Order: sequence, then structure tokens, then C-alpha cells
Amino acid sequence: MDMMPILPETELEAMAAQHLGRLLFVFGRLEMNLGLALAHARPAGAFALDAAGVERLPFSEKLAAFEAAALQRHADNAQALARWMAWFAAAHALRKLRKDFGHGRWDFQNRQGQIVHVSNLPDSPVQEVARYTLDEFAEKVAEAEELSEKFYTLTMLHPVEGSGSSV
Repeated sequence: MDMMPILPETELEAMAAQHLGRLLFVFGRLEMNLGLALAHARPAGAFALDAAGVERLPFSEKLAAFEAAALQRHADNAQALARWMAWFAAAHALRKLRKDFGHGRWDFQNRQGQIVHVSNLPDSPVQEVARYTLDEFAEKVAEAEELSEKFYTLTMLHPVEGSGSSV
């Protein structure tokens, strides 16, 4: 088992907060780029009419609408379809991670070197607890950063522009 040195509580919290901040920044960047891509996935000339509507959508709806557009656009291209489907699977996991980390309660178990996230109230039958070491949490953030970069790459390799999707 990997032994992590016991950090002063404030240092553990500061490092965890830095990782959480990075996660929120990368998620915000991805949400903006997803919104732009979704707006451009519409038929030519519809961008000005739909940009405001796209901005009002929550991330989950932007993701679902862009997924439908991408899968429709590349239905006849197995390689593009496989790449997009893998990206969407990872994006849905990131959405859940961000939702979990954006809501709920946080605590730090310094002796165990863990960041603990708890969703819902303690007496709730659907309470979820997630525990991460700093390294595990940093890896989740790195995965999110990679996913954001991969979105850009995929939109260049397999564009979805003008597919005619609607929201």
C-alpha cells in the first residue's frame, strides 16, 4: 500500500482546493467549447438565432444534444463514430464527477490523506460517499483536462458543423 506522508490539515485542504479549482476551470472551458460546437452544429444561418438558446441549456442538455448531432453526422463513418462514442462515455463520467464535486459536503481525513465528498444528508437513503487521495483526485483532474483537449481534436478530425440538430 502506498503510504502518503501526513500533511498539516491546512496544506491538505489547500492542495485539494487547488485540484478542485483546476477541475472547475477545465469543466467551464469544456462547457463553453461544447456550447460553441453545438451552436455551430446547426444548419448554416441558424447560429445567431440559436446561440442564446444554447447558452441557457445546462451542461447535460448541451452534451445530449451534441451527442445526438455527432452520432447522426457520423453514422456512416465507423472510425469517427467509435471515437465520438468513446469521448461521450468519458464526458458523461466527467459530468457526474463535476456534479458530485460541485454539490455536497467536503471533509479532509488528514491521517488517511483523503479528501471525502458526501452527497445528500446523512440520513438520506441515497447518500453517496467518495474518497480520494490527493494523487487520485489529481489524476481525475488530469483526465478531465485530457478529455477537454480531446474534444478539440475530435471537432477538428470529425466535425459536426451544419448537421441540422435541434434543441
